[in-house]
Amino acid sequence: MKLLKTRPIRTLFSSIDWVLFFLVLSIIGIGVFNLASIANILPKPLHNTQILWFALGFLFFVIPCASIDYRNYSRFGHVIYGGGIVLLVAVLLFGTDFNNSRRWINLGLFHMQPSELMKVALVIFVAKYLSDREHRQNNGLKELLPLFGAILLPMALIFMEPDLGTALLLALISGVMILFEGVKRRTLAVIVAVLIASAPAAWFVMHDYQRSRVLTFLQIEDDPYGSDWQVKNSVIAVGSGGLTGRGYGQSTQVQKGFVPEPENDFALANWAEEYGFVGVFALLALYFMLLMWALHIASTARDRFGMHLAVGVAAIFFWQIVVNTAMVVRWAPVVGITLPLISYGGSSVLCMMISTGILMNVSIRRHMLTNRT
Repeated sequence: MKLLKTRPIRTLFSSIDWVLFFLVLSIIGIGVFNLASIANILPKPLHNTQILWFALGFLFFVIPCASIDYRNYSRFGHVIYGGGIVLLVAVLLFGTDFNNSRRWINLGLFHMQPSELMKVALVIFVAKYLSDREHRQNNGLKELLPLFGAILLPMALIFMEPDLGTALLLALISGVMILFEGVKRRTLAVIVAVLIASAPAAWFVMHDYQRSRVLTFLQIEDDPYGSDWQVKNSVIAVGSGGLTGRGYGQSTQVQKGFVPEPENDFALANWAEEYGFVGVFALLALYFMLLMWALHIASTARDRFGMHLAVGVAAIFFWQIVVNTAMVVRWAPVVGITLPLISYGGSSVLCMMISTGILMNVSIRRHMLTNRT
């Protein structure tokens, strides 16, 4: 029986991936700075609360990479996945209602959003499923059907909250991981055909506000003072930033309340208005470097499980960045997806910090793991 062995903790810390660390720290700094600039229009200074969340998130960042060998996640992959499902059921039964949605569990000091944590749980589960099987570059329906069922279950539970955006995000993240492993062309064609055929049915099971958002996206000028108000003013904010922006705390659209929730889904609109094209380019460049580095970690991982974990974390960041940015500039319907490490929110921060902690875990153990019989 092979035993996993690592070097002492001191050696582990000396192997920290400083590129990953400083990329994450830079994005966090921008997020807190962005929140501080709109503190005067918020009920309370959320940037201070966000700093506390990042401090707590740092513990989750350190514990996965310093105390737990990431290969242990594979051993408990089913347990982690099952725990996520239990939390999703619990939120439907005992969750807190807010804006006609039940997405949070009241834990007294804060509200936890299980759907955020389910992203990480699903990445671990999919990585375990793919790495446990014999490596095949052309997986067929027979091999993938059990995995599809495991993906659809949390999607359905999250959709019932209702939270269409996160449900679709789980599908996109899992899809990237599966395609990275390899899928037969015939199987891929069948999947695409099923998705296209099920689109009309999906329309009828959507909630009224979700259909309204899609219609607003497709017919943007029909209701300029209704459901289109937020996204229209977001576009104005982005455009008014110009090349270099208006400066710290000078975002007129946001400061005057024309862009609701600038601390959450539309944080990028405030950053764009204050720092313009240059500021947005710098932020997206940091994200791009983070994604490229995550793929580098995946390509040099010591095992297939670590490779799939790194790809899964990269997929979480990639799709949230793409969807959130598209929402802000009116290229996609508003579906409530946050901008990683920038948007305010405890559950979102913890999800991202756990994800980057796992990525750090895979990275620092590339040169430290040895096997002993």
